[in-house]
Amino acid sequence: MAIVQEFFNIPDEIMTKISTGENKIFGGEVRNNKGQIVKILRPVSKLEATLYYGWKYRDPLFMVGKLGMAGVKSYIKSKKKLEPDVVVKFRESLKVYLNAVRKGALTMEIISDVMEHLGELKMQPNFEKINIALSMEELDVLLNRMFEYTKKLAADNAIKLTSLEKETPSQSVNPIINLQRCLETQKRIFELAS
Repeated sequence: MAIVQEFFNIPDEIMTKISTGENKIFGGEVRNNKGQIVKILRPVSKLEATLYYGWKYRDPLFMVGKLGMAGVKSYIKSKKKLEPDVVVKFRESLKVYLNAVRKGALTMEIISDVMEHLGELKMQPNFEKINIALSMEELDVLLNRMFEYTKKLAADNAIKLTSLEKETPSQSVNPIINLQRCLETQKRIFELAS
């Protein structure tokens, strides 16, 4: 059996009489002790009820929200502190690289910088388990465009790719390895084109 709950707008003077026992609520009506109807209550929508209680308890709700945001900020700050310096440097160089790819301003120095930091990252014990935090846009650029960009870079510079370089990166291979492979191909293209 379903339980139906309806909200009513009850004026304060009637509510006091209900609290003291002078009046009683029967469905959508308020009756006195003799059974006479004192007030017919107007039902309120769930939105009106939510807004009413949200406004009435705005200060505690605001404090809970502030505490929640402080907790989230604290958690994010603690996560950043736990990252090894090599991960932070790699992420920063990768962001510079991705911005350059987006703007079409990639240089040999940017590629070399990412490769250097990638090499340092791979020297870490259990580097396969390291997580690199990227925004969805950065991840999209990295995963969906990098291989296509490398092929376009080769075509634009009339550089023939090897059969290994033409292979689409495998999703079963560690993304770091695929990234390194694309960077090495891009570096070779820049070396041959200059």
